[in-house]
Amino acid sequence: MIGTAAMWSPADRRLAAPLAALALLLSMVALSRDFGFTWDERFQQKYGEQVWDYLHGRLPRSDFDTDFANQYLYGGLFELTAVAVQHAVPADIYVVRHAVNSVFGWLGIVFCGLLAARVFGPRAGWLAAGLLAVSPRYFGHSMNNPKDVPFAALSIAALYVLLTVRPRPPHLTWGHAATLAAVIALATNVRPLGLMLLAYTAVVLVALSAWAAFRRSSGERLVGGIAGTGAQLLALALVAIPAGTLAWPWAQGQPFTRPIEAFLIASRASWAGAFGVLYGGEYLAADRLPWHYVPAWLGMTLPPVVLVGLALSPLAWRRGTAVRAGLVALGTFALVPIVGAIARHATLYDGIRHLLFVVPPLVALAAAGWVAALDAVRGRTRAAAIVVLAVGVAEPFAFQLRNHPNQVVYFSPIMGGPRAAFGRFDMDYWGNSMLQAVSWAADQAERARMPLAVSGNPRDAVEADAGRFPSVWLTRRWSTTHHLDIRLLRGSHDGVVELANRRDVLYRATMADGTPLAVVLPGPAYGEVAQQLRLAAGER
Repeated sequence: MIGTAAMWSPADRRLAAPLAALALLLSMVALSRDFGFTWDERFQQKYGEQVWDYLHGRLPRSDFDTDFANQYLYGGLFELTAVAVQHAVPADIYVVRHAVNSVFGWLGIVFCGLLAARVFGPRAGWLAAGLLAVSPRYFGHSMNNPKDVPFAALSIAALYVLLTVRPRPPHLTWGHAATLAAVIALATNVRPLGLMLLAYTAVVLVALSAWAAFRRSSGERLVGGIAGTGAQLLALALVAIPAGTLAWPWAQGQPFTRPIEAFLIASRASWAGAFGVLYGGEYLAADRLPWHYVPAWLGMTLPPVVLVGLALSPLAWRRGTAVRAGLVALGTFALVPIVGAIARHATLYDGIRHLLFVVPPLVALAAAGWVAALDAVRGRTRAAAIVVLAVGVAEPFAFQLRNHPNQVVYFSPIMGGPRAAFGRFDMDYWGNSMLQAVSWAADQAERARMPLAVSGNPRDAVEADAGRFPSVWLTRRWSTTHHLDIRLLRGSHDGVVELANRRDVLYRATMADGTPLAVVLPGPAYGEVAQQLRLAAGER
């Protein structure tokens, strides 16, 4: 019998990756429609419209010197892209935003696979892309997180470009330098943290220069190599920093200094101390978190198959110098921000979404670990390892199928899943599940044959999601005219549990295991709806 590998021609193998990537792209764009409005999208959409008007000469730069939601500290690349697509596609603006968001998420998966394939081999590339695609938190954020997912995607793209430079000086060709400058500039146009990529580039290039000189045992070559590398880095910074303000009107006022100023302010995030974080059953201030907050969140929200792969990654060390360099480079990129957040007592909230950019390199390392482990065993042991890997991949994928579109509330089965996390950790902190609650309200409106007034908290989420349904409209909570009150289950342990267990709850948006994320309560005018529902039921 002809083996499976023999059935694939070289042309087939070359086509497999782009066809798989295209299928994934179409799937993610299609699925993005099922995801709801998230907490910050209202003012981010407005910011994108303002950047659009600014670039078309209809708005002065001075209008961006505002501290509302600290938006001025961030570039508007994603928002500008979304608004541009909205001008071309006649659809609900948030549906379009989420489609654009899914494309960025897809780019992160593609570059994660390309990077792992380049450093660790084609099998690791396929596995890395697959592991990131089935990771529920990354997939869920890909649909409606307009800051952290685009930045994560551009960061892994920058890593890919950086780790394909020449090992001998001069490390950067003109093509490499231009591509790297462009990707770093794009990342900075999303978050000022993109400047970190410049610092990381400096570390990698200096290390490469030192290694090349060491192999030749030449101090003169070391000095010359580092000097040449320094010149390349200076040229790179002179291009990337001002280019990082192309979609950032406030920073354009002082394009060399304001990105650095924004980076320093945003890294302190002093304004976020007022945010509350539910962690281990306690409601803590975002700037008063214990040191283990980040490691615990990674352990709880990365699929076990990724954690096992990370534990196995040292096995890849014996596969040669290039692989070792890749392990060190990816490990450094992922671990330094984690260790830095712990050491600085960084202000964090909404889980660890601000550190989402470390997940793709961690997944690439996990893929390298699994491939190295499979290569180290033979016979039945290898077959058993393949089965364990397959089961490990199936677990987060099955979670996604069961819990769509609430993938972002994934918690590892090791800790008991979402049910065990309820009341102890923040669940749907950005309000994605509010769309399900509003959709239920629209269904009630159709059954009652009357438009329904709805209100709730967060109000912006209710309003934006209600825009998809002509049968529901938003009113203020303090009025006496709304029929339904929609609430996101976010806050302290007691507040969340009490709200979820109220006896008058009409509907709960839940996970597959029954864990509630949002509830619908009767409003002051619900009696009208109840009466109409009874009449409609009687007619049937």
